[in-house]
Amino acid sequence: MNEVIPMGNAEWQEIVKSIPVVCDITETTAEGVIRQVLKAVFEKNGLPMDKLDAMVSTVIEHSLGDVGFVAMHGLAIPHGYIAGLEKLLVGIGVLSHGRSIDFNAIDGSRTHIFFVIVCSSPNHAGYRQFLARLCRCLISDDTVSRLASVSTRDDLETLLESH
Repeated sequence: MNEVIPMGNAEWQEIVKSIPVVCDITETTAEGVIRQVLKAVFEKNGLPMDKLDAMVSTVIEHSLGDVGFVAMHGLAIPHGYIAGLEKLLVGIGVLSHGRSIDFNAIDGSRTHIFFVIVCSSPNHAGYRQFLARLCRCLISDDTVSRLASVSTRDDLETLLESH
């Protein structure tokens, strides 16, 4: 098994600063939520919108078929891959006002926070490091509950930069 080298603070903060935050998502399905978050990721990173449908399908396919994917405690981390993508892309979507959707969480909970991750492959440099650091951050006492109240990218930065 390959050891995951911890992600440095500078690299972590660079990624956190680039995350588009989609608050008060109006969608009511997993596909709709992922589409809305990915649209923000595509817009922020200048990716061609004609690739959006294929990416949504890829993220749904990888996330629901991947034993490494976990949704629980109201949080999901769906992911997908675009061949040739040079950098790791992340978006967050938050369903607020007590809304949630069924995303096949292993604990049976409904999901209201989505970190959507896109990179070139599961072996992309930084993917595992980012995921490991994100998971360490999320196991903090109140991080998941505090994520539910994120309404801007600044709120997200403040919350994640402290970890």
